[in-house]
Amino acid sequence: MSSRSTLLWRSVPPDAITWHEWDGEFVVRNERTGSSHLLGPLAGSVLQVLLEADGALSVGDIAARLGDHLAAAPAPDQYAGIAAVLSEFKRLGLAEPEAQ
Repeated sequence: MSSRSTLLWRSVPPDAITWHEWDGEFVVRNERTGSSHLLGPLAGSVLQVLLEADGALSVGDIAARLGDHLAAAPAPDQYAGIAAVLSEFKRLGLAEPEAQ
Protein backbone atom coordinates (compact mmCIF):
# COMPACT_ATOMS: atom_id res chain seq x y z
CA MET A 1 0.00 0.00 0.00
CA SER A 2 1.30 3.48 -0.86
CA SER A 3 2.10 5.98 1.85
CA ARG A 4 0.49 9.41 1.88
CA SER A 5 3.74 11.00 0.64
CA THR A 6 3.70 8.95 -2.57
CA LEU A 7 0.16 9.92 -3.52
CA LEU A 8 -0.51 12.26 -6.38
CA TRP A 9 -3.75 14.23 -6.43
CA ARG A 10 -6.06 15.40 -9.22
CA SER A 11 -9.08 17.63 -9.03
CA VAL A 12 -12.30 16.81 -10.78
CA PRO A 13 -12.26 18.27 -14.32
CA PRO A 14 -12.20 22.09 -14.22
CA ASP A 15 -15.40 22.28 -16.28
CA ALA A 16 -17.22 20.46 -13.44
CA ILE A 17 -16.39 23.24 -10.95
CA THR A 18 -17.99 26.65 -10.63
CA TRP A 19 -16.61 28.94 -7.98
CA HIS A 20 -16.55 32.44 -6.59
CA GLU A 21 -14.16 34.05 -4.11
CA TRP A 22 -15.15 36.66 -1.55
CA ASP A 23 -12.72 38.03 1.03
CA GLY A 24 -10.53 34.92 1.01
CA GLU A 25 -13.38 32.41 1.19
CA PHE A 26 -14.47 30.32 -1.75
CA VAL A 27 -17.91 29.03 -2.65
CA VAL A 28 -17.47 26.00 -4.89
CA ARG A 29 -20.13 24.05 -6.75
CA ASN A 30 -19.33 20.61 -8.08
CA GLU A 31 -21.62 20.24 -11.10
CA ARG A 32 -21.06 16.47 -11.11
CA THR A 33 -22.55 15.99 -7.64
CA GLY A 34 -24.72 19.10 -7.45
CA SER A 35 -23.09 19.94 -4.12
CA SER A 36 -21.87 23.36 -3.02
CA HIS A 37 -19.09 23.91 -0.48
CA LEU A 38 -17.67 26.85 1.44
CA LEU A 39 -13.86 26.64 1.50
CA GLY A 40 -11.43 28.63 3.59
CA PRO A 41 -8.34 30.31 2.16
CA LEU A 42 -6.02 27.28 2.25
CA ALA A 43 -8.59 24.88 0.78
CA GLY A 44 -9.56 27.37 -1.92
CA SER A 45 -5.92 27.90 -2.86
CA VAL A 46 -5.23 24.15 -2.95
CA LEU A 47 -8.24 23.59 -5.20
CA GLN A 48 -7.12 26.40 -7.48
CA VAL A 49 -3.64 24.86 -7.77
CA LEU A 50 -5.14 21.45 -8.61
CA LEU A 51 -7.51 22.93 -11.18
CA GLU A 52 -4.67 24.79 -12.92
CA ALA A 53 -2.28 21.82 -12.93
CA ASP A 54 -1.53 19.89 -16.11
CA GLY A 55 -1.32 16.64 -14.16
CA ALA A 56 -1.50 15.08 -10.75
CA LEU A 57 0.48 16.73 -7.94
CA SER A 58 2.01 15.58 -4.68
CA VAL A 59 1.54 17.44 -1.39
CA GLY A 60 5.06 18.83 -1.87
CA ASP A 61 4.23 20.04 -5.38
CA ILE A 62 1.12 21.77 -4.10
CA ALA A 63 3.02 23.37 -1.21
CA ALA A 64 5.68 24.66 -3.62
CA ARG A 65 3.04 26.20 -5.88
CA LEU A 66 1.31 27.76 -2.89
CA GLY A 67 4.71 29.08 -1.78
CA ASP A 68 5.06 30.77 -5.17
CA HIS A 69 1.72 32.52 -4.59
CA LEU A 70 2.59 33.45 -1.03
CA ALA A 71 6.19 34.53 -1.82
CA ALA A 72 7.45 32.39 1.07
CA ALA A 73 8.77 28.88 1.49
CA PRO A 74 6.18 26.36 2.69
CA ALA A 75 6.22 25.79 6.45
CA PRO A 76 6.45 22.16 7.65
CA ASP A 77 2.97 22.34 9.19
CA GLN A 78 1.61 23.53 5.85
CA TYR A 79 2.18 20.02 4.47
CA ALA A 80 -0.09 18.57 7.15
CA GLY A 81 -2.69 21.23 6.42
CA ILE A 82 -2.58 20.49 2.70
CA ALA A 83 -2.86 16.74 3.35
CA ALA A 84 -5.93 17.36 5.54
CA VAL A 85 -7.50 19.51 2.82
CA LEU A 86 -6.88 16.80 0.22
CA SER A 87 -8.43 14.17 2.47
CA GLU A 88 -11.51 16.37 2.82
CA PHE A 89 -11.59 16.96 -0.95
CA LYS A 90 -11.66 13.19 -1.45
CA ARG A 91 -14.63 12.93 0.90
CA LEU A 92 -16.40 15.79 -0.91
CA GLY A 93 -15.65 14.45 -4.40
CA LEU A 94 -13.52 17.47 -5.37
CA ALA A 95 -10.23 15.55 -5.82
CA GLU A 96 -8.95 12.00 -5.96
CA PRO A 97 -5.58 10.45 -5.16
CA GLU A 98 -3.74 8.18 -7.53
CA ALA A 99 -0.79 5.99 -6.60
CA GLN A 100 2.58 7.13 -7.87
